Amino acid sequence: MDLNHLTPDAVRELDLVECEQLAADIREFLISQVNISGGHLGANLGVVELTIALHRAFDSPTERIIFDIGHQAYTHKILTGRGAQFTTFRQREGMSGFPSRAESAHDVLESSHSSTSPAWALGINLADRTRCAVVIGDGALTGGVAYEALNAIGVRRRPVTVVFNDNGRSYARTPSLLTLGEPQESPQVHESAEMFFTALGFAYVGPVAGHDFGELEAAFKKAESIAGPVVVHVRTQKGLGWDKAEQDEVMRLHQVPGTVAVPSVPIDAPVPTAKDAWGASLSDLLCEMAENDERIHVITAAMPDLLCLLEFQRRFPERYHDVGISEQLAVSMAAGLAAQGARPVFAVFATFLTRGLDQLLNDVALHELPVTFVVDRGGVAGGDGASSHGIYDIGLLRMVPGLEIYAPSTPGQLEQILRTAVGRDKGPVALRYAKWKPLDDTGTPVASDTVLRQRGTDLCLLAHGAMIQTAMAAAAVLERDYSVSTTVREVVRLRPSVPEAFADAATHRAVITVEDLSEGSGLYPDLLAHLAESPGPHPATAQVALPAAFLPWGIREDLLAESGVNTTGVVTKARTLLDLP
Repeated sequence: MDLNHLTPDAVRELDLVECEQLAADIREFLISQVNISGGHLGANLGVVELTIALHRAFDSPTERIIFDIGHQAYTHKILTGRGAQFTTFRQREGMSGFPSRAESAHDVLESSHSSTSPAWALGINLADRTRCAVVIGDGALTGGVAYEALNAIGVRRRPVTVVFNDNGRSYARTPSLLTLGEPQESPQVHESAEMFFTALGFAYVGPVAGHDFGELEAAFKKAESIAGPVVVHVRTQKGLGWDKAEQDEVMRLHQVPGTVAVPSVPIDAPVPTAKDAWGASLSDLLCEMAENDERIHVITAAMPDLLCLLEFQRRFPERYHDVGISEQLAVSMAAGLAAQGARPVFAVFATFLTRGLDQLLNDVALHELPVTFVVDRGGVAGGDGASSHGIYDIGLLRMVPGLEIYAPSTPGQLEQILRTAVGRDKGPVALRYAKWKPLDDTGTPVASDTVLRQRGTDLCLLAHGAMIQTAMAAAAVLERDYSVSTTVREVVRLRPSVPEAFADAATHRAVITVEDLSEGSGLYPDLLAHLAESPGPHPATAQVALPAAFLPWGIREDLLAESGVNTTGVVTKARTLLDLP
């Protein structure tokens, strides 16, 4: 069957045998294509039949189908005419890895975050009275905001169909009594889900075999006959149809790296990288520290594998806490632990920590509690879309009173900062790193404030984290091609600011901060504040940073280059400030 030009109308014309063939073709296509492009493969293999059945039951885009956590929407893209665009999948100017309102009228919510779709459906229905379908699950029903909206939908008796995609997992197994677990496991006989949803005012249909078109169509027809809100509880198998995914006990190959995500621009790498990735260093360190300190607890919001916490989970199960996709719970639980003398460490991606900002501010910082936040994937994330990039965290976190923020670049720095943070009795600490290998410690002093990487007299480059490589590469080009003597200072502690670094920078003709953050955040405003309070004359200043906007999807190095956050961008800015040809 031609997958390049499908439409929902054409799908509705198929009989059930043809639907089964379509599902087989889509599954084969996804296994082939996503293993090349990279993306959320296991998550999508589990919803092929469900998505086909949804487009037969709902007249999209008039009747909206909302995918909570858009990583489940690959089949939806194929059914709405975008099969051919998978040749550009997750590439700059190509097709997004998530639903995109700019791509198609069939896409409603473009978010890599979770649990918000029921609230969207309620708002849409209140505005135009049309029937909506919400596909939620894959762990998203652990998020508190979903329950708030479910309660509001039930109270208002709105005609919203909530499709509970129950695969027993998010990334890892889902910690919830609402899930029946994976279909391949022995069925659990309980009525928790039905009792819960009916208590909220929903009719309940299910559980339904999520890979059986006959059961799916019967369930959606029954749901259509119900006037008020209804939950269709669908059991799916994550990774179905691909042996490697089905045999992956950790996360059913929720996502795969692909083979084409190679930068089309050179990577700046003048400083040697360390042997291990950040996650391996973090894992070893946490386990070693926990062996000697029973106060240490580790918390994750459903991502133990990607954050390299599986070994800690194995060795210290009583002090390991996976709360599902619920960052607000994670932060407040950490506050409770710290209030009783524990030393909790919450490991989380930068983009997802923003979901817990209220709790960080009012539960942790307000009470000056010693909670440590390990913030992974800071900076540009890559191919999934605007809500996946971790470029806003520092701008938001820097306003939290009493929160210390660090950006280590080496394993030694990570160790020193983490040990100090866990050892303190008061106040929270965040340490942040990007999705790149740490730098080698060899020959570099381990410091938690600043590191002088290179001394010069004309220009000072202030950088942190992943941007150290870029700053060093730019300094080499400026010396070689323009005879510019450049200081490169690594600023490890971002908050509170380090005035000595700015005072030294001010002795140069020009100062540039180099940051993989949204412009206006990070080091630059602190530099300007320092200069404003200091007697002149002042150096010329500039910030090399990402635009204060939502970034598109694309390969990380390409997006940085497009924004001028690379060697060429720094050199160009320096030439302007120093009035060089």
